Amino acid sequence: MVNSLNFKAIKFNSSVKLKPLLISILIGVIICFIPKPNMVPRNGWYLLAVFIAIIVACALGAVSLGLASFIGIFILTCTHIITVKTAFSSYAEGVIWLIVCADCLSIGITKTGLGKRIAYNLIKKIGKRTIGAGYSLVICEIILSMLIPSSASRSCGIVFPIAKSLSRAYGSKVGDGTEKKAGEFLMLTALHSNLISSSLFMTSSVVNLLAITMARDLGVKENITFGMWFLMALLPSLVAFIVIPIIIYFLCPPEIKKMDNVKELMDKKLEELGPISKSEKLMIFVFAIVVFLWIIGNKINLDVTTVGVLGLIILISTGIVSWEEFTGKKEIWNLLIWLGAFMMMAGQLNKLGVIKWISSIVRDHIYTKSWMLTLIIVCIIMYYLHYLFASNTVHFTALFSAFLTILLSAGAPTIVSMFLLVNISALSSGLTHYGLAQGGVYFSEGYVKQKKWWFVGFCVSIAHLLIIIGIGMLWWKLIGIY
Repeated sequence: MVNSLNFKAIKFNSSVKLKPLLISILIGVIICFIPKPNMVPRNGWYLLAVFIAIIVACALGAVSLGLASFIGIFILTCTHIITVKTAFSSYAEGVIWLIVCADCLSIGITKTGLGKRIAYNLIKKIGKRTIGAGYSLVICEIILSMLIPSSASRSCGIVFPIAKSLSRAYGSKVGDGTEKKAGEFLMLTALHSNLISSSLFMTSSVVNLLAITMARDLGVKENITFGMWFLMALLPSLVAFIVIPIIIYFLCPPEIKKMDNVKELMDKKLEELGPISKSEKLMIFVFAIVVFLWIIGNKINLDVTTVGVLGLIILISTGIVSWEEFTGKKEIWNLLIWLGAFMMMAGQLNKLGVIKWISSIVRDHIYTKSWMLTLIIVCIIMYYLHYLFASNTVHFTALFSAFLTILLSAGAPTIVSMFLLVNISALSSGLTHYGLAQGGVYFSEGYVKQKKWWFVGFCVSIAHLLIIIGIGMLWWKLIGIY
């Protein structure tokens, strides 16, 4: 008789952890049966239950992010909580495709060797110690934040490939057990430096300009100049730029802490690379075009995503990056899948009134005679509400007006209140790997595990709140802002 199928020999390597999954499902079901608030529609309440259940499942490691995204989409659409069209609506968001196009720049910078050349020179200058290499990424962010108004553009298109090349220069790669040599520390330092730099200049992020516009709509008449913004941000940002990498260094201690012969090693590495090649020169040219257009994009009505698409076209057309190399980058397509789903769910929570309900709870339950205490409570609540958001912009636009109104009615200084809320929104994006688009890019590279990312994000959050509220308030008092 022909050999029959031996079903017992078939092994299924399930990617699902049953116990954590059941816990997350139970939490979701419990939320569903809790009486909903009057101002939240039934589908909004069920959406919140599904979203929290998915967050818990991911936090417990029950399922992968990609699978969790599809589970969420399936539950929401099959129960008609949302339509199929709505479920996939966020995949049309420009920021997602900006990340995809910026990743093509990353491939080009890495493939041509330009990333290695930059990394070796950075290490040669200030990389004798690994923490020095971390501060080189901080310096990159500070310089770029003066020029590029898109935090996602400068992070994903410029700093990320440099951070990846720096990690590899220290012998730290993904998948071979060397992630902790330097890569874990460098990746987290680069990402959190980007969040700090977003508020350093008025033009460092479009959200900053949006805050001024929204504040004026609420009746704020004070004129905030470029110089005033920079002066307010100067000391808190400087302290954060110095302190946060040190905190990350102790939470994620790199296995390679020092290279005594760093200059000789880097000179040898640069010698192996040889003189700058034609492909590197072409990459520099493309890079310069993209950065220049990102800088002046607002003035000529050119969107940052459109500029990213142009960079992609040039790189693939010139052969610096092949179409196969671009489409074969599984990490970026994995990111595209789960980030789009998370952005959709977070956006729907806002649209269906769940976030408005949470804001009303904050407004109705803050009864303090001290505007300072009200300010502290509002900042803490706004910071940790970012666990419910997959975008800094959505987080900001959903909460800013309501929370600024609360602070102004409590008698808090106008400019201080506005500036604090903008900073909190940017800094809190590092709490989770899905908190903003560039966070997903760094996470998808694989150097940092999810639990470590969340742990570092929470520890850093405490430092940020102490710096921005404690040192910030003292500094603003000293320079006469209030």
